[in-house]
Amino acid sequence: MTERKNILYDSYERKDEDILLNGSNELKAINLDINYPGLEISVDYLHIHKQNPSEEFSLHAHPNFELHYIAEGEGEIGFVDESMISSTEIIEFPAIVKSSSTPKIKEYHLNHLREQEIIKNTKVFKLRKGDAFINPPGQFCWHKSSQHNPIVEYGLRFSITIKDINSPNDKYFNKEYKIIKQLISENLIQITNNNNEIETIFQTIFKEANNKLPGFILKIKNELLNLIILFARQSWDRNKISSFVPKADVKNKRLGMLDDFINSNIGTAIKINQISKYLFMSDRNLCRFVKENKGISIHQYVLQIRINKAVDLCRNSEYTFLEIAYITGFSNSSHLSKVIKQYTGKSPSEL
Repeated sequence: MTERKNILYDSYERKDEDILLNGSNELKAINLDINYPGLEISVDYLHIHKQNPSEEFSLHAHPNFELHYIAEGEGEIGFVDESMISSTEIIEFPAIVKSSSTPKIKEYHLNHLREQEIIKNTKVFKLRKGDAFINPPGQFCWHKSSQHNPIVEYGLRFSITIKDINSPNDKYFNKEYKIIKQLISENLIQITNNNNEIETIFQTIFKEANNKLPGFILKIKNELLNLIILFARQSWDRNKISSFVPKADVKNKRLGMLDDFINSNIGTAIKINQISKYLFMSDRNLCRFVKENKGISIHQYVLQIRINKAVDLCRNSEYTFLEIAYITGFSNSSHLSKVIKQYTGKSPSEL
């Protein structure tokens, strides 16, 4: 492998390292849980962990996601194929680190003899600074830090809950949530190298927690989402999951804007160029657009809305007929009376 630059210590002065570590400690007191319509992210921890020389984590798993970035040092890790473990062999223990929103986080372990047997048959991966990987829920692994160059790790443990959304305005978000969760759930035994963007996001979070400038919690939560999305994209196989871009409903949006403009200016002399400018269209395209979608010309459509408004006011208001004519943009009551008769077959008094 090619030699990598020292990410944590060579590129930062001592005071910058202290800022990151202090920010990590400050995060322990901050609720980082995220709640959007259809999406809940519960954060168990987000911190810097400076491992001791030869520190070892025995074979274990968690019911939530674990995201790791090796900021310094080296070590090794072994992932276990789930087919090697039976559900009857799993022992549950309370986890040491607990979230305020999910206070009963558990860890999964095996009995000692079975653990040693499985570790012997586990493929071992070397870890070096700049490496990043994610453990999906239930993924058993073990890892060990180097004796002479122990690991400094940026870590995030979290769970994702997705609920179906009935609102048409949020349905695309719901689809994205499911794709992101699917991608990070499939990211097994995938260790990527030289993840500068991941490092930057983590360090931004720690610095924000240390500095506590206005809006720092919102920024941290946004960066947290960026981190999860970045990991998901790293495991994206275009042949298995196609990305999607929601198609904007331009036609219905423009029709709504058209009606809004006419109704807002119904008492004035509405000109075509005023409408086309509002809809970001040329006059010619506006006329074609209205004809194609309403079956009548733009002038007829404006008149139709004026008449409908006048008829509604005649039936449901205390305005005089002259006032109604003025409100709906007609030159006088005689003109309005004539138009109503022409379009409805009734005189205003018969409405």
